[in-house]
Amino acid sequence: NGMVRVGVDDFLPRLTGTLTQVKLKATGELVRKGEKIVTLIHEGKQLSLYAPVSGTIIEHNLKLVADASLINSSPYNEGWIYIVQPKSWLKEIQFLFMIERYRNWLNDEFKRLKDFFASPVMSGQLAPAHAILQDGGEITENVLADLDPEVWEDFQANFINTSK
Repeated sequence: NGMVRVGVDDFLPRLTGTLTQVKLKATGELVRKGEKIVTLIHEGKQLSLYAPVSGTIIEHNLKLVADASLINSSPYNEGWIYIVQPKSWLKEIQFLFMIERYRNWLNDEFKRLKDFFASPVMSGQLAPAHAILQDGGEITENVLADLDPEVWEDFQANFINTSK
């Protein structure tokens, strides 16, 4: 129908743990691609996400105000964040990652993420259990949940801010 549904995939909520609060922009607000559009909060620690497109927020998901964990439990259905009427869709869509390009980008980011969680072990910031990744292990569910706010800030700087 010409509108863009904005949300997150299930990857980010699986890192953060159950979200406890979401800070949303108001309906009717104009947003620009790359502008901070939502803040996800887990027990006081937060990550800010950026608008994938420019346009007007037509609707925001009021259910998230009462239950932010819907982003964790149902990111593709009940956990959506906004409906945006895009301003420059044809121009901006060319900068979005679609299908194969997204898959390749995600694989590269996952490798960087493993390195991110392994590197602080040297300085004693993380428990050694997180370093098992280098031996082919998997990132544990909710890995950011119990880590200090400084690690969240580093994650924001290294993974989220770079993709604005």
